[in-house]
Amino acid sequence: MQGIEIGMAVADGALADDVRRAAAAAARSVTVIDRGRPRACWASAAGLVLDLGAATAMAEAARAGGLPRRDGVAIVAAEAGMAELAAAVEVGAAQVFVLPAQVRELARFLAAREQDDGARSRVVAVLGGHGGAGASVLAAAVAVTAPGRGITALAVDADPWGGGLDLLLGCADMPGLRWGDLALRGGHVPSDALVAALPGRAGAVAVLSAGGAVAGTSDAVGGASPPEIPVEGLLAVIDAGRRSVGVTVVDLPRRDDPATSACLEVADVVLVVVGATVRGCVAARSVIDGVARRARRVGLVVRGPAPGGLSARDVERAVGAPLLVSMRPQPGLASQLDDGGLRLRRGTPLAVAAGRVLDGVRRGAA
Repeated sequence: MQGIEIGMAVADGALADDVRRAAAAAARSVTVIDRGRPRACWASAAGLVLDLGAATAMAEAARAGGLPRRDGVAIVAAEAGMAELAAAVEVGAAQVFVLPAQVRELARFLAAREQDDGARSRVVAVLGGHGGAGASVLAAAVAVTAPGRGITALAVDADPWGGGLDLLLGCADMPGLRWGDLALRGGHVPSDALVAALPGRAGAVAVLSAGGAVAGTSDAVGGASPPEIPVEGLLAVIDAGRRSVGVTVVDLPRRDDPATSACLEVADVVLVVVGATVRGCVAARSVIDGVARRARRVGLVVRGPAPGGLSARDVERAVGAPLLVSMRPQPGLASQLDDGGLRLRRGTPLAVAAGRVLDGVRRGAA
């Protein structure tokens, strides 16, 4: 999927036309932002042009912990008053442009935004369509496979109910930061410093694990509940990944919590992993319905075996999401995961599936 060059949220028709003229002069394309889903463009667009209403809404989302700080933001207005200036400060806008008088200045600002050449960093979110689908294993496999294709990777564990991506990747005992160690200020994480401080594999795959990172609370069963992943923290880490690695892979829970919802909106593609069974299809259908309301693009990963003879296309039709990859069972996977973490050999089902996911994301097909 091609990234957005310039995202625009401008209600006034005359102002919007002025923005389009400035973008045309800067040889930049403009995409109108859905005001109901500001996160969808906030992290991915090279530049953002907002009117006062949109800037105010995004400032409120930022105060609520829903948006990290970013650069490349401009506010446009017919007149620049105190309200516009205050909004600019809140969202971190570089300037308030008065249009049409400052169309040329806006064009220069837009021309300076980094142009998406199709090779920009991607964010891939992965979640299971049902329990035991294997989403965490696929997320780990995609991250591990990326360096073999010349892509640096950041694996983000956003599923506090899982066993930990660091265990899957064999780096649970390595020194480095976990979620509970991150000190977030203003929703911003220094990208290079973050990646360097995380445990990982030979500098090519960095892992941010949720394992025991944030203090939990007592649950109804009587034990300690899993840690919560902070919305602002997750978005800031994703933003850091966009700026520092080739692909950020986020392992999500099936729970509809605020952090999961935020990630679904900013991810370039959301992969839903489903087993080729009737029960798996029934469970996955409701999950996919919820994901599709938030995500830009959903891809289905169908995992064998198929004890009842369901094909991947059967599953695709049953759950109502486009098939991206189907894969056979991985022999010996469970014992391997218990013995030092995931190790993929070329040509194995999981390695092939992970490679197809990466190829699809790079082509924009995912």
